[in-house]
Amino acid sequence: MTVLRISALVLFICLLFPPALSVAVERQNAFSAQILQYVEQDKVYLLENLRSRVTKNSEKTVINALLTEDGPEAARLFRKQLLDYPDASLDSLSKARLTAYQQSISSAGESKRTVTPPAFILQFGSFSSLDNAREHANRIASYTPVTIFQEKGQHKVRTQNAFSTRKTAETKARTLPFNSLIVYQK
Repeated sequence: MTVLRISALVLFICLLFPPALSVAVERQNAFSAQILQYVEQDKVYLLENLRSRVTKNSEKTVINALLTEDGPEAARLFRKQLLDYPDASLDSLSKARLTAYQQSISSAGESKRTVTPPAFILQFGSFSSLDNAREHANRIASYTPVTIFQEKGQHKVRTQNAFSTRKTAETKARTLPFNSLIVYQK
């Protein structure tokens, strides 16, 4: 009899407060939309801001996969999200990233036969503070896609795209209203 009364009470509360339930559901999916937005805008480095606030396992796993620089680890995390924490709002992103990873592995075998040309990137600053690096990256991002690269305790703001020659990197640097240096990338 008591279980029946509790069930009736829960049903009554749900019927009285449906907006509260929909707000809770919206909050639950709020980070998924933001994750997808950052990926679409090519601002994955901003996910670092969300990492500590995310509570859903699917979102945590996808954020960790997107932020790791280790390809096999990222693939493992995307597979984990799909298998262990299915999420309709994030599954397509995980599947797309896994497909891209598989294609890169396939083409890597072919590219071993060819000589990889040198690559040059622009570096806009090196910061001991991640927050300062993010702030600088946000200013530059409206001019060119950038990434924050961590190396030896420093957070380096660099172009996301590489240039095949030093000359093309210099040309791009002259078009930007920020100081930069050209870095050879192996």
